[in-house]
Amino acid sequence: MTETIEVMADDLLNNDCNVTRSSSRKVTFPTDESIVSGYMDPPDPWGKGYNCTTEELVCAYKAACDANGVQPHRHLLEQLQGIDLSVCNDRYEMLSCRNLRLDSRQVEALEEIFKRVQFKTLDFESSGLDEDSAIALFDMIEYYESCCKLNIAHNTRIGLRGWQMCSRMLKKTPCLQTIDLHGIPLSEQSIPALVRSLRIGSTLVTLHLEHSNITGRNLLILVTALRINESLRELLLADNKMTSSDGQHLASLLRNTPTLQMLDVRNNALQDTGCAYICEGLYEQQGGECGLAALVLWHNQISHEAMPAVSAALAVNRHLQTLNLGHNLIGSEGVHLLREGLLRNRTLLRLGLQWCRIACEGAVALAECLAESPQLLRLDLRDNQIRTAGLIALKLALSVNKSLTRLDLDKDIKKEPSMKDYAEQQGALLEAIGALLQRNRAQARDKELRQLDEQQRLMEREEETSSQDSLQRPRFVPPQPSPIATDDGDASNDDGAPSRPADLSVSTAEVSAPFACVTSPTDRVLGVEDIVVGFNAAAGANASLLLVAPAAATNSDGDAGASALATPQHPLSNDQFEIGSVGDADLSSLNIPESTAQLQDESADQPHQNESTTQLQDDSTAQLQDESIAQSHQDESIAQPHQDESIAQPLQDASAAQPHQEELIDSAQVHS
Repeated sequence: MTETIEVMADDLLNNDCNVTRSSSRKVTFPTDESIVSGYMDPPDPWGKGYNCTTEELVCAYKAACDANGVQPHRHLLEQLQGIDLSVCNDRYEMLSCRNLRLDSRQVEALEEIFKRVQFKTLDFESSGLDEDSAIALFDMIEYYESCCKLNIAHNTRIGLRGWQMCSRMLKKTPCLQTIDLHGIPLSEQSIPALVRSLRIGSTLVTLHLEHSNITGRNLLILVTALRINESLRELLLADNKMTSSDGQHLASLLRNTPTLQMLDVRNNALQDTGCAYICEGLYEQQGGECGLAALVLWHNQISHEAMPAVSAALAVNRHLQTLNLGHNLIGSEGVHLLREGLLRNRTLLRLGLQWCRIACEGAVALAECLAESPQLLRLDLRDNQIRTAGLIALKLALSVNKSLTRLDLDKDIKKEPSMKDYAEQQGALLEAIGALLQRNRAQARDKELRQLDEQQRLMEREEETSSQDSLQRPRFVPPQPSPIATDDGDASNDDGAPSRPADLSVSTAEVSAPFACVTSPTDRVLGVEDIVVGFNAAAGANASLLLVAPAAATNSDGDAGASALATPQHPLSNDQFEIGSVGDADLSSLNIPESTAQLQDESADQPHQNESTTQLQDDSTAQLQDESIAQSHQDESIAQPHQDESIAQPLQDASAAQPHQEELIDSAQVHS
């Protein structure tokens, strides 16, 4: 046995030696021209969609149904007949297959539709998709980029392979921005396959996971995947039976995903502890450039004990615009605890406190916040016990407040046994509150119209100023050297060599272009960025520069334009300086090298000074100062429209985002 092993080892060594000897052989490859013998164009997924008519679309769908042995759905035929492909080839609004009970063969027949038409929304809610039909559907959506929004809610028979295909579709379909998966319970095996596409490279903006068993470990897996996600803006996690411990995962989500704009966790059981965790995440977003803009905590068993944490987060947060605390037992005591945060907050626009057991004492505290709030747009106080005293406080606050445009109150009269005419007083107060809200709405509309008009005028003025500025920009003309006359009438120094003036002007002929000064032709408009200042060590003992702009620059037509020199708006660096009075400037602050300082000292020791050269320098310096001042005023007039636009833009963004965030206040009660 030992001899056999030794023989096998010798054979292996001999084989290794043979391989070593064979590796010395040379390998040649064909030339580049002969490597590629041909090529094919990639297939066009929408090749059959060009110049397609409605009749051809309907006939193609019917033929596909016949080929797959299924009957075409009448509801789909009605939708296809309403599509006019001759009018527009853009995406159509919706194709609805809701409640149609589709199997794999019927889904395969839909490919003839996706070949020819693209949609904004595909609705397959409660359509009975199983694993095979879901895989076929996801594959077609990925290949044809069929939709921007996909709804496959309440399809509970999709297995692990289906979710893996869904993850691939989400990753490779850049047009898909919204997917609705509510009502599909996800297991611990399917949730990792789904969220794998949400890490890097995802383009998904909105994710619906309501009633999907996103709690505990599943929530942790989702939050971990979203830590490096930069595209998701809206995450809806309602009705997932979350507990207070899940608040830690949500707080981690807010800390590590600042790009998330809306979080909806309504109808869970986060309680006071979970709410406090979420507020810690909001508190830590105070210093970031972006953060959560809308938070829905409707019906989460929250009491007044969580309000100090909410108040602390509101006091420092600069991103939150919508907060819905409805259907929680906050009470008037919780409103008093929330008051300090509301007074210090300057970004909250919408506050929902429906069915929070708020009485007149809480209404008085909210009235104090309204009187001091310059930005709150809507306050929801429906289904609370606010009577005459609370209505009086709200009316007085609205007489001072100019921003609130919607205050939701109960229209029915609250009984007050201690008052005889409570019905008349409450009715009159409700009418007065409505009138004040109408006044605020009218003022808001007028203000918005004025801002739009002012912005339009500023844009027109900016265009006119920029066009005039392009004609008045200075042209660079190098100054001519002024020789110093000696007693003999020659421009020479004691050594007999040609002498240069002892001031800071020098001709461009004596400075080499690569490392002294970059000049431009006379027909080119010169800006500050085109001027590069340096020193030529080989130019002589007194080398230095002075850039002189003439009083007027002449163009090719012989017309003289006003000369202006732009002043740099950025901080001075080591190789830049502010153009101004050069003759009297302190050169020690310019960070001049030692060789340059020595040159300046030697030039200062020379006894010869020419009066004409000194006069030229003073005139040029004064001219530079006047032109610099004139240009600075012109730059301020140009920059003013941009400042006004930055003021008007947040108001427009707030008004544009208002309809979507208003739904977070109104629709929360539907799911309670």
